[in-house]
Amino acid sequence: MALSVKNQEVKSPGKRQLSKAVTREKLLAAARHEFAKKGYHGTSVRELAAAAGVSTGAFYGNFKNKREVFDTIIDEIYATVKSIMDETTANLISRIKKTSSGKLTSDLVRAVVDKVFRAAMSHTDLFHILRREGLGRDPDFRKQFDRIWDSYVQATKFALQAYVDAGLAKPYDTELVARAVVPMSISMLLHAQRSSPERVNDIVDTVAAMLDGGILRLTSWKRDEIAAV
Repeated sequence: MALSVKNQEVKSPGKRQLSKAVTREKLLAAARHEFAKKGYHGTSVRELAAAAGVSTGAFYGNFKNKREVFDTIIDEIYATVKSIMDETTANLISRIKKTSSGKLTSDLVRAVVDKVFRAAMSHTDLFHILRREGLGRDPDFRKQFDRIWDSYVQATKFALQAYVDAGLAKPYDTELVARAVVPMSISMLLHAQRSSPERVNDIVDTVAAMLDGGILRLTSWKRDEIAAV
């Protein structure tokens, strides 16, 4: 009997931890849906808990407040997209170095845009939240979006710098370019969310063409190469 009690004591913390992790995921899934449908400010903690099928006590056992839930969602999505950007950049550089020209081609640019674009678009709830709350008057909320914005700028800067470091482009102000690229890309992503699925390829083509033409002229090693385009 003593052995049975001992075993139960050893297993219980693990079970409680697992249960807490499951509850946390339920709350995050409910928050993505509720924030997208009713807006961040239009959703209460009680409604989030109800949508997740848990008590408000369980909510506060996992998160300090509603803002922490939102921050967690944003951080997870950013980490996912950045991971895809990093992986795609590394693969692209490897492919370029294996080509006879050793240059970034239009097809390769489009492949990168398509992969990153569709990865971001898979998080439809985030873009509904952006549309609902991104231009709101809550100063704290605007700070959060500034943080999101800057995180994507830095991820894009890192990707662009990787090409320079690999010797595939001349040095240039990668942060300045990233600050131009990110607003355009997010604007197009928001537009794609409102468009029909058939339009997505056209949108990807447009973004890729703009990046291809702009980066080609910015990073060409010789000015006579630009004139020849």
